[in-house]
Amino acid sequence: MARYQVSTSDGDMGNEVAPVRGGVWPFSDLDAKQMLRIRSMRFALVFLAPWLVACSGGTADTGDASPDANAGVDGSSDSGSKTDATSDAPTDGAMPQGCVDDTSAGDHHFTCDGIVYDVSVPPACTAGGCGVVLDVHGLTMSGKMEDNNTNMRALGVQYGYVVIQPNANPAPPQSSWTPATDDDKIFKTLQLVVVAFKIDAKKIHMTGFSQGGMMTFRFLCKHADTFASMAPGAGTGCSFTTNDTPSKEVPLLYMHGTKDALVNFTTVGLPQRNAVVLGWKMDAGTKIAGDTTFTRTRYTSPNGTPFEFIQHDYAASSFALVGHCYPGSTDPGTEKGQLFSFRCVSPNSFTWGDEAMKFFGAHPKP
Repeated sequence: MARYQVSTSDGDMGNEVAPVRGGVWPFSDLDAKQMLRIRSMRFALVFLAPWLVACSGGTADTGDASPDANAGVDGSSDSGSKTDATSDAPTDGAMPQGCVDDTSAGDHHFTCDGIVYDVSVPPACTAGGCGVVLDVHGLTMSGKMEDNNTNMRALGVQYGYVVIQPNANPAPPQSSWTPATDDDKIFKTLQLVVVAFKIDAKKIHMTGFSQGGMMTFRFLCKHADTFASMAPGAGTGCSFTTNDTPSKEVPLLYMHGTKDALVNFTTVGLPQRNAVVLGWKMDAGTKIAGDTTFTRTRYTSPNGTPFEFIQHDYAASSFALVGHCYPGSTDPGTEKGQLFSFRCVSPNSFTWGDEAMKFFGAHPKP
């Protein structure tokens, strides 16, 4: 039987994995996590030691408005606005719940089960009824680094979403998610935020990049009933086989770079795309946007659920990342413990954070 291998930017081959029926590779969470940790830390130690030493010390409208879906590359339209924990139209304001002990407007840091969460609360969301976006960073990163690349906190204020950005342990650059323990903790905290801020359960969304993208795919398989729509980037983790399949269809926006040096596009990105398309028996897909640097394709299930796949040819300035980067990001790469900027070198034809937020606005629960 043929076997796939993950190639890295220096030409090494590793993590040999047998394909499943139909040739779609359900790249496992542990394999993905281990691959990213080994390859990224090897680069850091061997090539980026000087950076490691240097860095280790080192108004818009709010309310129930949805993003302008006509302003980006997808051309989709705006949509309006539940988790099981709240009603469509809350009658009372936000109330603290457990470790989520402050429901005032502004930026908060909540420590829940040993994980610190950066939570941004727009002024309009203290009365309840807003949406929420769970935005998860990748290996070596932090919640602040994630926001420097997605701009999700500012977008949340603009469009009426509480934004949750958890921080993996230990601190950067050694930060890494452990699925077996961290996934349940993060989902529990998401539920607390939903109750505390009386979130509209039709507007619960998730995005993440790299390890965060992998967590997003795992949450798709584990908690599909909770989410209105999801936007993983440069990740994998839901094989659509046996018990590893979503309980329901969820609108998806998936982004992956063709030059990605850490999460290979050919052996990881395309198989994950194929798994979604085959698992939900989607059509052949229609190109809805693109130019010489990116292509956006929309697949649709018989139930009308959209899956949009963006592949881009951009690259970061770091040879350790190459295409493992956020399009449109302005990340300066200067946060404490940060090894390198995760922004794609400009010019880019779209901005990932904006596209994710527009997709969420266009796809609440019915």
